Amino acid sequence: MDPIDITSSKFNPFPGLRPFNPEENDFFFGRDSESEEIAGKLLANKFIAVTGASGIGKSSLLYCGLLPALTRISPKSNIWRFVMMKPSGDPVGSLARAFHQLSLELDGKVFDYKELYNILAQEPDGITEVINAFSFKINEKIVLIMDQFEDLFRYGSLQRKMIRENEADRFVSLITNAITGHSLNIYVAISIRSDLISECAGNKNFTQLINHSHFLVPAMTQDNLRQAIEGPIKRAGASIDTDLVEILLEDISGKTDQLLLLQHSLMKTWAKWKEPADPDRAIGYYDYNAVGTVKDSISRHADEIYNQFDDRGKTICERLFKLITGKSSENKSIRVPSKVRNIKSVLMCTDEELNDVIEKYRDPFVSILTPYHPLPLDDDSVIDLTHESLIRHWDRLAKWVNEEADSVKIYQRLSDMSAMYQQGKTGLLKQPELQLAINWRDMNKPTPGWAQRYDPAFERAMVYLRTSEKDYNESEERKERQQRRKLRRIRIISSIFGGIA
Repeated sequence: MDPIDITSSKFNPFPGLRPFNPEENDFFFGRDSESEEIAGKLLANKFIAVTGASGIGKSSLLYCGLLPALTRISPKSNIWRFVMMKPSGDPVGSLARAFHQLSLELDGKVFDYKELYNILAQEPDGITEVINAFSFKINEKIVLIMDQFEDLFRYGSLQRKMIRENEADRFVSLITNAITGHSLNIYVAISIRSDLISECAGNKNFTQLINHSHFLVPAMTQDNLRQAIEGPIKRAGASIDTDLVEILLEDISGKTDQLLLLQHSLMKTWAKWKEPADPDRAIGYYDYNAVGTVKDSISRHADEIYNQFDDRGKTICERLFKLITGKSSENKSIRVPSKVRNIKSVLMCTDEELNDVIEKYRDPFVSILTPYHPLPLDDDSVIDLTHESLIRHWDRLAKWVNEEADSVKIYQRLSDMSAMYQQGKTGLLKQPELQLAINWRDMNKPTPGWAQRYDPAFERAMVYLRTSEKDYNESEERKERQQRRKLRRIRIISSIFGGIA
C-alpha cells in the first residue's frame, strides 16, 4: 500500500462518512483493546462475526484494527494474505474479483476472473479449491475480510427476493465449508449490522459459527473518543485546542451515530482550519463552528453540493435519492440500493447527467454515496447511501423520504382501486380523492420503471386515473351546460315578465 503524504493539500486525517482504509491505520485511534480481542477470537476459531449498529465503526475496526493486530500478536513466521470484499448484489462475483486482484499482486499465475467465478459458483468447497490453486507458502494464512455482510440479505425488488435468498444461502454454505474443512490456513472475518444478524439464522451451520465466535462492538468511552479526536491530529503534526476537545465530547454525548457525527465534523473542521495555511495555529472553535458543528455539519455539507447543480441537476439529484431510500413496513427510513442501469431507466436521464450527481456525492471528501471513490462505475454498479443515519442528519433527504413515502401510498391506493374497479367492486374516483391523485401524477410524473418497485400494474392504475378524470370532466361539463340552459330560461322568463310589467 502506498504511504500517505501528510504534506499534500488534499490530506485529511479524518475519513468523514466513509470507513478508514487499511493504509490509514496510523490515524486510527481509540479501539486498541477491541482490535486485540477480535484478532484473538479469529485466531482461536478461524471465524469472527463483528456486529454492531450502523455507523459504530465496524468496517474501520476490521481494516485498521484487526489487520494490524493480527500481524502484532501472531507468530513472526506467519505471513498473512488479506482478501477484502463486500457481498453487494453479487457475492460470488465480488469474491471472484477479490481473488483475481490478489493473483495480480502475487508473483505467480494470474487467474482469470471467469475461471475463479465458475469454481466458486459451482463447487461446494470452491473457496478452498481457489486458495489451493494459488502458490502460497506452507506457512501463509489467508484472511477473507467480508465487510457489510448484511448486503447479502438486502433485496433490490420483490421479484428478486427468492433469487437473492438462494444466492445468499449458497454463499453462506461456501463460507461455512471453507472454515469447517480441512484447510488450516483459511480464516474469515465478517462485519454485519446487529439489527440484521437474524437473517443468518436460516443456515444452521453458519449460525453455530456466529454463536461460537462473535464480537459486539461497544460504544466508545470518553477516553476512547478523546483518543479518536486528538490522536490523528497529533499524528498529522497539528494541534487542537483542549477546550474544543471538551466541546466536541459534550456535543456528541448521548447522541445516536455519535462516531459518524464526530468523524464528519472533524473532517470538515480540519479542512476549514487548513484554509488560512497557518500550520502553527491550533484547531479552534471558530473552525468547528464555521462548518455547522456536530448538529448541522452533515446537512450543511450535503446541501452545499446540492446547491451546485442547475435545475435539471437538482431534479435528478432529488429523484436519485428518493429512489435509493424508502420506508420499511414498520415506517422506518431505510436504504434501497439500486443499480446504475435501473436508476437511468427510472430517471430517464443521460449517463453524463447521472454521473455528475453521483460523482459529487461519492467524492472521497464527501462519501455520502457508495461505491467509494475511486472504484469505476458501470451499469452494474450498485449505488447506495453510506449510512442509513444520513436520512436522519440531512434535513433535505429526510423530507424527500417522507415525500416519496406519501407518493408510494397514493400510487398503491390507486393501483388497488384500479384492480377493484376492474373486478366491478368499486366505481371511478370521486373528489377530493381524484384531485389528490391528479396532483400527485402531475407533480411526480411517475414512470413504469419507478412503479415497478412497488406494484407492476402501472398502466392499469394510470388508465383508471385517466378514465376517472375524463368521467369527472364530462360530468362537470354536463352540469355547466345544464346550468347555462337554466340561466337562459330564467333570463327569458324574466324578460317576459318584465315586458308584461
